[in-house]
Amino acid sequence: MVTRSQGEQSAPLVLIARIATMLPTSNVPPSVAAQFPPQVVATLIELFGNDLQQWRFIVDLFCETAEQDLANLENAVHGGEDTQIVEAAHRIVGSARMLGHQPIGDAARRIERAAQSIGPYLQRAEEMQSALTDLCAVVDEFRQQASDCPWPNAAGAVR
Repeated sequence: MVTRSQGEQSAPLVLIARIATMLPTSNVPPSVAAQFPPQVVATLIELFGNDLQQWRFIVDLFCETAEQDLANLENAVHGGEDTQIVEAAHRIVGSARMLGHQPIGDAARRIERAAQSIGPYLQRAEEMQSALTDLCAVVDEFRQQASDCPWPNAAGAVR
């Protein structure tokens, strides 16, 4: 067992602190950054820096389009048209990955792969429905995070 003097940090904490100093600096309020997954925050910083008005615009746009895209995907899954399912799922995959939200992209990709696979439709439909349930849950979670975000008052921001 390693003993440390009082105030001495463990090696992992020192490493994390050093890595943090190498990341792009940001003046984004911690209360805003804490609302979203770290990769989404990193993507928004990379694209828009500290411009929270742009952050909010993109997050709100993603939430609005995700709602419509999910409705289209649900209709396609219920209609049983593989081509429409692939197109609708792929839209969500692309927008989620552009935002840096890997779990949403991965959940939509599961549906896309199931629609592209070979086999009885009823068996694939079960997988797509299960993946759709998961996708709706992660999108709803993100939408709730966006809704709960303490955005500073910014002219022109849409809520």
